[in-house]
Amino acid sequence: MQRHPREGWKAARQIMEARTGRRVSRRDFLRTSAGAGIALPSLAAIMAACTNPRETGAEGSGAAAIGNATPDNPRTLPVVGEPIADGLESEKGATLQIYNWDAYMWRKVIEEFCAEEDCDYEWTTFNNMEEAVTKIQSGQFNFDVFFPTYDVLGKLVVGEFLRPLNKSYIPNLSNVWEEMQSPFYDVGSQYSVPYVVYSTGISYRRDIISDEEIHNADNPRAMLWDPQYNGKVGVYDSSRDTIAFALQYLGIDDINTEDEAELQKASDALQELSDLVNARVSINGSYARLPKGDFTLHESWSGDINAGWGYVPEYTQENFETLGYWYDGTGPVDNDLITVGAKGENPVLAHKFLNFFLDYQHAMDNYSWNGYQPPQTQADIDSLTKTEGRYSAEAKWAPPVTYVPEWMPDAVVQREWFGSDAVRLLELTPEGDEKWNAVWEEFNAG
Repeated sequence: MQRHPREGWKAARQIMEARTGRRVSRRDFLRTSAGAGIALPSLAAIMAACTNPRETGAEGSGAAAIGNATPDNPRTLPVVGEPIADGLESEKGATLQIYNWDAYMWRKVIEEFCAEEDCDYEWTTFNNMEEAVTKIQSGQFNFDVFFPTYDVLGKLVVGEFLRPLNKSYIPNLSNVWEEMQSPFYDVGSQYSVPYVVYSTGISYRRDIISDEEIHNADNPRAMLWDPQYNGKVGVYDSSRDTIAFALQYLGIDDINTEDEAELQKASDALQELSDLVNARVSINGSYARLPKGDFTLHESWSGDINAGWGYVPEYTQENFETLGYWYDGTGPVDNDLITVGAKGENPVLAHKFLNFFLDYQHAMDNYSWNGYQPPQTQADIDSLTKTEGRYSAEAKWAPPVTYVPEWMPDAVVQREWFGSDAVRLLELTPEGDEKWNAVWEEFNAG
């Protein structure tokens, strides 16, 4: 369902509210920032304050000292703080504090965990990573478990916001793809476990655009720039994903480029997207608004459109079969994480929560609801589109219980896409982050 736009205005607004001591509306914020020449802070700027002052010195400081993680440059994160001891009992009568994207985990599975552990839970949501980091940094919220993107993991570690894991509580880590048991961004899984994997492609209405038309197109991404779909095109409110989409539309393979000429081309292409089709920026366009007919085409994460069955006007097979997804292996593939908070009051329970969601059946139950695929070794990739359908007394037909519609096979994430030549959205340098942010601000201003 709704996942993570990485860029947005909310974090900057919260900083302004903290400085002024009053509520700032979106309109007031935009008026004030435009008039005063205030630029939206990038994630790099927000995270700069996360540097542990004890780590500073002549040899380098903070997150910058540990370098950017890439598949060719794996990163072993420093151990900051102490893991919990072995063999501890879960905290009794606890309320587990979950800090997560909206609609990104099936509450039914969380309730099963709480029934097993005799606990309660509170789920606090955020809309983008800036917002989440700002709240954590300001001390507004002490979480037990948190769902970050891996491009901020090292900075969160250096800022002492995450607790090193004691993997004796997480034996189910062995259930996931081997390459994700010690990933390039966290060698040895010292702070994180993988949650789900996904690709970035195009969702579309199959009753308007046929599967053959989009799959046989020379450049399917160019369809979002086609004036015949004016007013019916959407992109994510996410700078990294949407700028990368524009780069690939132009044939630029390096989706982590910091080259100013290439980024200017992406900026021009996004402006053209606005001019040609009046493209709309959305958070929920792919999984909620495309099924309702607001969009014909939308930049899409595989899990979003796979979960679109929950938003069709009626649960009929005819309505459900209007949803399609295109991906050809050239776009980004990524994964999200679960971590344990350094200041959470229930660290044992948090470790057991991670282990619970790495259990094969629990992970697959969650997948059947939220549409995002867990990297479970036991899952038979070839069988994920073999649906039987589920029935009830209230309806003759209901969405399939397993896991991806047979007419949408591109939404199945293949393990081989995560090889050494995988297309990944990687952490940018602070300078690169500012360049990308400038492109995004110009697009939003237009």
